[in-house]
Amino acid sequence: METFKQITDAFNWLQSTGILASLAALLYAIFKVAVPYLKTHTKNKQLQIMEGIGLSLVTKFATWVGMSKSDRQKAAVQELVNAAKSAGYAWVTPEIASAIIEAAYQQLKKLGYDNHQPEATPEPTAPMQTPASSASPTAQVPASKPESAAEAASETPKPGEKSDTNA
Repeated sequence: METFKQITDAFNWLQSTGILASLAALLYAIFKVAVPYLKTHTKNKQLQIMEGIGLSLVTKFATWVGMSKSDRQKAAVQELVNAAKSAGYAWVTPEIASAIIEAAYQQLKKLGYDNHQPEATPEPTAPMQTPASSASPTAQVPASKPESAAEAASETPKPGEKSDTNA
């Protein structure tokens, strides 16, 4: 019983001097400041985790060729919401997930990894001959003259030349 009496005497002394009230007020103030800070810090950590998951989802869906951009975004948002629910993050709504996915897509574009553009077929190196393109100057081939016309052209004297027949 002696121990109980000593504890009671110490408590009464703390109460009568005001130290107990001061200690209670200090603990209350710390609690009021610490709880919001911890909630914010925790939510920021969770948001960083969701942003990392969002970036990996955008990277994953960027390689899918058979989906349109809006279908890729919808699939990424749905997977992010599912990942948040499985992690126990109740604050992640589809609207927040959509914003996270959009931010991750912008980051992906900034990093230069955006491959959403449709694949372009390369231009052929040599133009193909078609009836419409045969009229082009590069496609025209001079027709060979008959040999008799070529001989006749070579036999006719050119101005300033002497012909062998007149010699």
